[in-house]
Amino acid sequence: MASGQSNNNSPDPLYDLSLMAVVDCLDCKVTTLKRISKLPELPDNLLIDVYELMSQQADLKDTLLEELSHLDIFRRLVRYTSARGKLLRIVAALMASNKALPRRLSDGYVDRFALPEIGTEESELDEAQPAGAKTVAGTGAAAAAATVTGAETTATTMDVVAIAASCLNHMTPKENHAAAEAEAEALSMDELPDEDVMAIDLGLRLGSFLSEAGWMQESIAVLSCLNERLKRMQAFQDGIITRLDCLQRLLYAESSLCNFKLAQKTYAELMEINSLLTDSVPAPLVAMAYTQISSMYYARNEYNNSHMWSVQAMRHLEASAPTRVAIDVLRQAAKACVVKRDFARANLLICQAVRRAREHFGPNHQKYGDALLDYGFFLLNVDSVFQSVNIYKEALAVRRGIFGNMNFHVAIAHEDLSYAYYVHEYSTGDFSCAQEHVDEAVKIMKTLVPSNHLMLASAKRVKALLLEEIALDKIADGMDEEGLLLQSEELHNFALQLSLEVFGEVNVQTAKHYGNLGRLYQTMNRFEEAERMHQKAIRIKTDLLGPYDYEVGLSIGHLASLYNYQMKKFRQAEDLYLRSIDISLRLFGRTYSGLEYDYLGLCHVYETLHEFEKYLRYAHILENWQQLRGQNITQNSSYPAIEVDYTIEQVKSKFFSMNVKRVPTPPEPKN
Repeated sequence: MASGQSNNNSPDPLYDLSLMAVVDCLDCKVTTLKRISKLPELPDNLLIDVYELMSQQADLKDTLLEELSHLDIFRRLVRYTSARGKLLRIVAALMASNKALPRRLSDGYVDRFALPEIGTEESELDEAQPAGAKTVAGTGAAAAAATVTGAETTATTMDVVAIAASCLNHMTPKENHAAAEAEAEALSMDELPDEDVMAIDLGLRLGSFLSEAGWMQESIAVLSCLNERLKRMQAFQDGIITRLDCLQRLLYAESSLCNFKLAQKTYAELMEINSLLTDSVPAPLVAMAYTQISSMYYARNEYNNSHMWSVQAMRHLEASAPTRVAIDVLRQAAKACVVKRDFARANLLICQAVRRAREHFGPNHQKYGDALLDYGFFLLNVDSVFQSVNIYKEALAVRRGIFGNMNFHVAIAHEDLSYAYYVHEYSTGDFSCAQEHVDEAVKIMKTLVPSNHLMLASAKRVKALLLEEIALDKIADGMDEEGLLLQSEELHNFALQLSLEVFGEVNVQTAKHYGNLGRLYQTMNRFEEAERMHQKAIRIKTDLLGPYDYEVGLSIGHLASLYNYQMKKFRQAEDLYLRSIDISLRLFGRTYSGLEYDYLGLCHVYETLHEFEKYLRYAHILENWQQLRGQNITQNSSYPAIEVDYTIEQVKSKFFSMNVKRVPTPPEPKN
């Protein structure tokens, strides 16, 4: 805690003793109110330490809340970047005691800096497009981004890279003489009224701090207020840069909260100022704007568009970019590569992001926790489940250490860890760890978001999967657990209906919900309904992702199981199993864990049909798989961690020159 020098010969350094003496003299009595009012006169490094110690004493939290609610005081602290971690812990301590500092700060900012309403700005929000609607085709870039859907979703990864380079080329800041001349004649920042300067500086810093701390709604309120003020402000030098910075921060908060109506409006505003960009716009800011657009599309499950914008962000990432920016660009590009099944590039990017976060910020910093969470996502998708669970556990520990328990970021980490445990424990049937973490995620989300929110629905989806498996195990033990299955159905239907409302029918997330219901109906002996659900999932996923995507193979395998074990459609089951195996081998190779279920299913098919030569062939393949799997169960042989610390230019060179790993179509096993 102490900022002063520590004396190794003393357990209580003089600095710490002095801090405690100051804080011990504080209370709510009239005699000490003057002393409290004098605290802001302390230097920033001392003030933050006093406030942190106050946050640890229950009887001083109300006093601390009042102090920090003053915008001028908070502005000082949020500008003191060395104390960022301490300020996050202070907010977490206050929120743990239901002291709503984020709301007080956002309300205070809006009350002070919001301009009187003119026209019909507010009504436009109500008329915004549905959250799942396609991108508005306003400018050329917006139209280009909107076209990369439908038939183009089956393009190869390198095709998408080429499309990004081609159709977004005009988005690159370039020489714009008219805009440059207008900006040269505009006021300098120093000539702006003090209130405008304060609104800009505090708005950007406070808005980002609130989203970083997990209070997205409050962040949106602050940044929206600043954006409206910027639009009506007299033209000033760097005004376009300031507006672009505000909009990219706002888009991050809106996408994180899954408020896609507002995100769509912010995206449209980003496209509107495109023509005003000049080559004076800092490349790191452009890279971050593209990264936030990629993140929005990622949250909407529009993976081609997400990947396309992340490629553009990589193009604008320069060696001079701040480390924080470089990490965020690398992380988002890695996630976009994962969902495009470009695992080699994803491994390069996420390993570099993790290394930079750990070395620059340390193992207890939020950026390191964020990078770990994305690394866990990568590992889970390349079938390194054991390592994924451990990485997710570390990420959760980092986030809880910063934000406490009742926090948006912590809830997401609980849910991600729960799902990793679910996959890891699937073969053992012991889902106790997974259930513990998903229950915590649901509890937190219920406190923070409305009952019909997508983030809550996501956590409930994982809980529904767990309830189904727990019910299956109890049924196998002779117990009647229809109640658990009905509860699981209710949760799955809730998630499906919300996905249909937000994203529509033709969306990967909606298809996943259909697949989940298909598996549940199979368990509940509602086979025709299960068949319809699986067929819907396969059709939507194939249309969006192409015939060889992991998600397609997963749904094909589930329908094969239904035909094999319940509906006795053995020839159809055989065809589906072979398709599922083909996809798995293309993507993951011979040690992929999911192959076990397909090999076992084929053995059952051939045994039932008395085709014993084929049965023996796949029994032998299954035996070989078990041996290979045993050798690789705790190591990621396909995508080992990249320990080399590359420069940004080296990362970019490797990213754009790397060939996509293509596994040839596996031959039929020999007789």
